[in-house]
Amino acid sequence: MTILSFPKWSDALEAADLPLKERDRHRVIINWYLGYLKRESSPVTKVSARCFIEHLVEARHPKQWQLRQWTDGLNWFFREAPIRRNVSEVHSLEPKETSAEVEMSSDASNVPNEGGFGDGRQQYAHTLSEIQAKVPLDPWYEETVRLMRVRQMALRTEESYLGWIRRMERFLQHKDGLEALDEAGLKRFLSYLAVEEGVAAGTQRQALNAGVFFLREVRKMELGDFSDYVKANPRKYYPVVYSKGEISRLLAEVRGQWSLMARLQYGCGLRISELCRLRVKDVDLERGKLYIRAGKGDKDRCVPLPKCLKEALVEHLQEVLKVHEADRAANVPGVFMPGALDKKMPKAGRRWEWFWVFPMKSLSRDPRGERDAPRRRHHILPRAYQKELSIAAVKAQIPKRSNSHVLRHSYATHLLENGTNIRTLQDFLGHACVETTMIYLHVMEDQQDLTVSPLDALEGSS
Repeated sequence: MTILSFPKWSDALEAADLPLKERDRHRVIINWYLGYLKRESSPVTKVSARCFIEHLVEARHPKQWQLRQWTDGLNWFFREAPIRRNVSEVHSLEPKETSAEVEMSSDASNVPNEGGFGDGRQQYAHTLSEIQAKVPLDPWYEETVRLMRVRQMALRTEESYLGWIRRMERFLQHKDGLEALDEAGLKRFLSYLAVEEGVAAGTQRQALNAGVFFLREVRKMELGDFSDYVKANPRKYYPVVYSKGEISRLLAEVRGQWSLMARLQYGCGLRISELCRLRVKDVDLERGKLYIRAGKGDKDRCVPLPKCLKEALVEHLQEVLKVHEADRAANVPGVFMPGALDKKMPKAGRRWEWFWVFPMKSLSRDPRGERDAPRRRHHILPRAYQKELSIAAVKAQIPKRSNSHVLRHSYATHLLENGTNIRTLQDFLGHACVETTMIYLHVMEDQQDLTVSPLDALEGSS
């Protein structure tokens, strides 16, 4: 068996005398092929390429023109490899074997893959277990996920962008799929959202960001002016805010650790993701501070910790410590570590200070990890907390649109009503600009409006 090493393939493809569109297609299918090898622990050989094509046919059921495009990309890869490769590399592919076309075969091998991506970064698995269940098996989606991982985008951003790209593909209804998506097609889709679906300006802006990322970063297109599409009406938005009485009724209906989470979110103005991802080291009970790490925009901030929660937090952390000790006794892998900390401090994930304040009851796999990733202790899922909060709002008979973010809105509004400075509140909420924080001034002004209704004046005078 001959194993191929072709680390400079991306540069060779860029210099190849091929149409730009064809080069882009080749780059995507080759990246997808290399990612497949990483997951299957297979080498870069023509045998594994045939297995990859068989996998595509079985999972995707492509049309003949799609299958021809995919095999053309892999055939270019294997034909050009011995010409462009470095002579100092260990593995080689004999010239007589390179002219053969990639054909379907059932043979496979299990030699570790030593390839890498063309952007110079080390190859890594880039499959999402949850995303794979939602997104069709397609090279463009795989390439989109890979580039979002390179740019270290948030998991929710990945899910949002992939969802919008799928909607764009369905909107076009073109036989070439995402191949047909261009600048004009994106503008038609954005106009459709505004005119036919009547979406909010923020929703349309999110779709715009997803489309621009796909065209500019994935398809490598040069984009021009994006002002000539129908824009959604920028409505004046007033956030939903609970009164203090509604907050009391809501908190009275929440039980167990969900009650502590709700009180902590309202008492500190946390986003739901920030609440669920809290670690033990971020709760400073002695100084009465709560540290939010890598919040929206990857920013840290510090907020005052409500004094009334100190005793409840102490009792809760004592129970969580038992879970941590049980995991250590069972030799469960440490918790997820952000960035490269798992390499810089390989044992930190097993230490108490890095443990979750609100851990899950059962073990689970990282949604961004490989399929064979070990099961470990993750934090409580936001949707589980959101479900409990919605049930409590119904029991409390609150006739408003209820979700966890309303607690954050209520925190901001009630602080302003108590006389908190707007710039101080901006720091507490983690807003990049004060204009975002000022929206709560409008809600407060509405609540404090002393204008007497003419009906009240009439009824009062009679």
